[in-house]
Amino acid sequence: MIQLSVLKGEMKFDKSELTVAPGQLVEIVFSNPDAMQHNFLLGTPGSLEQIGVAADDLARTPSGPAQQYVPDIPQVLSASKLLDPGDTVTLQFRAPAAPGDYPYVCTFPGHWRIMNGILHVVPPAGRGGRGGRGGA
Repeated sequence: MIQLSVLKGEMKFDKSELTVAPGQLVEIVFSNPDAMQHNFLLGTPGSLEQIGVAADDLARTPSGPAQQYVPDIPQVLSASKLLDPGDTVTLQFRAPAAPGDYPYVCTFPGHWRIMNGILHVVPPAGRGGRGGRGGA
């Protein structure tokens, strides 16, 4: 389980990098102690700009709030609902099978340029991959 939070008053996630194994079931407990709404959206490698521009475009439409400012584009792999101040949500998703760097971002209007990070999908080292215990 990964704990991820918003840095109060800074419009940033408290972690700018997360690391998981390919295909791993990922559980993120995402909390929002900030005074404004935020969400968590995971995208395909290299898609931060595309997602951000699509989110900006969505914010200018009447359907933006109803869609939680999550653009309906193929680069979006997973997304949370908008969290109100003080809310927490648990997201579960399967990590992509392909190793790489997957951007995560808040798509609330105006946030994506500074409120983003990278989910590193990295195969475990060696056979055990768990801190060197029980490996060959």
